[in-house]
Amino acid sequence: MDLRKEGERGWLVEICLAVLFLMVLVGTAWGKSQAAADFTLKDVMEGKDYTLSQYKGQVVLLNFFTFFCGPCRMEMPELNQLDQELKEKGFQTLGIGLASELSQLKTLTHQLGLRYPVLLGTDQVSKAYGSVQLMPTTFIIDRRGNIVHKILGARSKEELIKLIQPLL
Repeated sequence: MDLRKEGERGWLVEICLAVLFLMVLVGTAWGKSQAAADFTLKDVMEGKDYTLSQYKGQVVLLNFFTFFCGPCRMEMPELNQLDQELKEKGFQTLGIGLASELSQLKTLTHQLGLRYPVLLGTDQVSKAYGSVQLMPTTFIIDRRGNIVHKILGARSKEELIKLIQPLL
């Protein structure tokens, strides 16, 4: 056994764990008092304008995704269920498609039967939320319009409910 290679692997594992720890730390610490940036984006199905500010007073789950993201597609049906179950309690889900064609987003919305607004995202909105790069990235925004959670990667409906319920 080559001890040098073993040492390099151990060092690489330590770096990966440190990066993961920092991602979790940043993800959970984001926006304890940061106001969510307002935006105006078009719905992919009807072309209707949506703004984040029209949902002030509600808890909003803002989900950034791309057409080609497998984990995004897997969590979207659960986001749809969550939206429908919590809507009467003052909850709204908004999907924002990045790096995707309008036709792709329309197809995805139709195939998955999404009932929440799916919006055509822009680089400007991505930058306003920290230059979203990892998909999916989800922000949970409280009734006052503050970001209280930034979630990197897909989560189950049960995990999201634990974060949303205290805000309703």
